[in-house]
Amino acid sequence: MEPEDRCRYLETLDTVKKKTRCQVYAYCLMRNHVHLVIAEGDDDNIGEIMRRLGSSYVYWYNHKYERVGYLFQDRFLSEPIESEPYLIAAVRYVHQNPIKAGITTECAHYVWSSYLAYTTGKEHRGELTDTAFALGVTGGLQQFVEFHGETSKYDFQDVEDSANASTAEVLAAVQLIMGGHPVGMLKEMNPTERNRVLRELKTIPGVSSAKIARLVGLGRKVVERA
Repeated sequence: MEPEDRCRYLETLDTVKKKTRCQVYAYCLMRNHVHLVIAEGDDDNIGEIMRRLGSSYVYWYNHKYERVGYLFQDRFLSEPIESEPYLIAAVRYVHQNPIKAGITTECAHYVWSSYLAYTTGKEHRGELTDTAFALGVTGGLQQFVEFHGETSKYDFQDVEDSANASTAEVLAAVQLIMGGHPVGMLKEMNPTERNRVLRELKTIPGVSSAKIARLVGLGRKVVERA
């Protein structure tokens, strides 16, 4: 990514954030990939957020470089974050990526991550990063900086969803509860009936709200509030 390309990506992320009302806790733009820590908005799930982000950015990128076709080689990888300690560990993991890649020796020396938004209040795109929550969890700026000075023990791409119910089991349960109707019809149900189905799904042992949201195409908060 050239500097202009990186700035455009952050501009696009900011636009998508405002449209979907998601929260951006961390980002890091590397040479050939991007790391994000995002909390879903009220309605759009992570898949829809990434679709909006990807399609808008690729359209601009292809026009700039007079090219056609896909830009990203694979579908994005994602995993749910369901605790505060795990969240701040994910934020640190994202900020430490340039160190692990041998690009720099300190998070503060890499300008294409959200680390400086936390420590200086400055970033490339206005107030893109939602810093208050992570700073509050760590206990303030000094503790946040000290926490980032420690080595992350997580490799988040390799962490699996702790929920152990299989995808097939969850989808089968959805169809059973819905009387055999396609899973896609869940979005078209009135809120009362939809929430009844979601509440039943959440009683299945070993299935998280995040997994339900991904499989049925609803926002995680919609599932959690049901």
